[in-house]
Amino acid sequence: MSDIQDQEQYIKSLEQIKQIEEAVQKEINERKEEVQNQIKAIEADLEDAIANAENEGRLLVESSIEKARLKANEEAQRTISEAETKSKGITFHYYQTMMKINNSSRYLLICWKKYLQT
Repeated sequence: MSDIQDQEQYIKSLEQIKQIEEAVQKEINERKEEVQNQIKAIEADLEDAIANAENEGRLLVESSIEKARLKANEEAQRTISEAETKSKGITFHYYQTMMKINNSSRYLLICWKKYLQT
C-alpha cells in the first residue's frame, strides 16, 4: 500500500505544482498586461507632450514674428515722422531762400529801372 500512497502523494504533488504554475502564469500575464497598459499610457503622454511642444513652438514663432512686425512698423513710422519733420524744415528754408531771392530780384529790377531812367 505504500506504493499506492506514494503514487497518490506524487500525483497530488504534481497537481499542486501545476496549480502553482498556473497561478504564477496568471500573475505573469496580469503583470504583462499591466506593463503593456503603462507603456500605452506613456506613449500617449509622450504624443501629447510632443503635440504640446509643437503647438508652443508654433505659437512662439508666431509671437516672435508679430513682435518683429510691430517693431519694424514702429521704426518705419518713426523714420517717416522724422523725414516729414525734416522735409517741413527744408521746405520752410527753401521758401525763405526763394523769398530773399525774389526780393533781391525786385530790388535789382527797381535799381535797373532807376538807372535806365537817369
